[in-house]
Amino acid sequence: MKNPFDVLEQNSLNYKLTPISFREIFFIAEAPCDIYAQVDGLLKVVLHKKAEISTPVLKELLQKKLANLFVIEDDRNLLKLAQQDNLTSVTRSLSIGDPLEKARLQTNLLTLNMGYLYEDPTDDNNLNLQVQSAKNLATFLFNKPQIHEALYKEFIKQGHHYIFAQPFLSTLFLLGVMKNSRLYIDKDIELFFLTSYFKDIGMSAIPVEKYNDDHLTDDDKKLLASHPQLSVNILKGRVPLPPNHLKIIENHHIYSTLTNQMNLSSKDDPNNIFGFETMMISVMDTVAAMTTDRPFRKAESLYKSLDLIRLLIGEQYPQEFKLIVFYFKNFFKSL
Repeated sequence: MKNPFDVLEQNSLNYKLTPISFREIFFIAEAPCDIYAQVDGLLKVVLHKKAEISTPVLKELLQKKLANLFVIEDDRNLLKLAQQDNLTSVTRSLSIGDPLEKARLQTNLLTLNMGYLYEDPTDDNNLNLQVQSAKNLATFLFNKPQIHEALYKEFIKQGHHYIFAQPFLSTLFLLGVMKNSRLYIDKDIELFFLTSYFKDIGMSAIPVEKYNDDHLTDDDKKLLASHPQLSVNILKGRVPLPPNHLKIIENHHIYSTLTNQMNLSSKDDPNNIFGFETMMISVMDTVAAMTTDRPFRKAESLYKSLDLIRLLIGEQYPQEFKLIVFYFKNFFKSL
């Protein structure tokens, strides 16, 4: 017979606890608060506050099948702050040490923090941290194209939710194509990096769990269709992007891999601008989406994604399409 006090304690914890992802305890040296998991059907502390979090500790939790973690809801912010302090520290020391290892750590922390930003896109401090970290990463990666392929492989291995991983993957591709084109100076690259990286922040209007299902409701599809304008509303006046870059974000959603539909109404609107940069950002987004797994489908081949790009832009941008094909064939040749 269960102890009545234990039953009351468990019921109380059920109300107080909130779930966290296992990756939220990566990259920190000690637990900023008590961390719980279900052990033999009961919620118990598996990592006490200030307990060491090392690779062996993480492996042991996984071996015991304790990957579904929880914290007291009021303590959740302590975990966020610990990861944001990590991101700040790595951003400041990005140029020190092994370039690939620092880039791997930076991209993982950025992606984790993107999840926090989606939870509350009105948080100015978090947005400023994400912008500054992304700017530093843009300059760093622009000057180190030799690590892009290895970084891509490492990043894919991490298995971030695709909604938070997609911004970096598409922006990495954009950076590579722009570098190969030799048409842009460092300041241009930084602005386009930020434009591409934050273009989909309006998707935070839809709960992340809904993106695990390929059958979105009509209301969700309407929100999805309006996310470029929502992104502009979130970023305008808060992120250092000039009006023409905000216009690119507003018009970038030419094709949706979630609905497999082209945004024809926007494309036919004479007030919308579909220049080379808008097209390039949209294309990189499409290729990144098609060539990575989703909860509801496997990744498509590079050939299939480039064939779609040919249909979308090949006639209007024949030379640019050749540049894109050349870049991706070289990038994916050993993957």
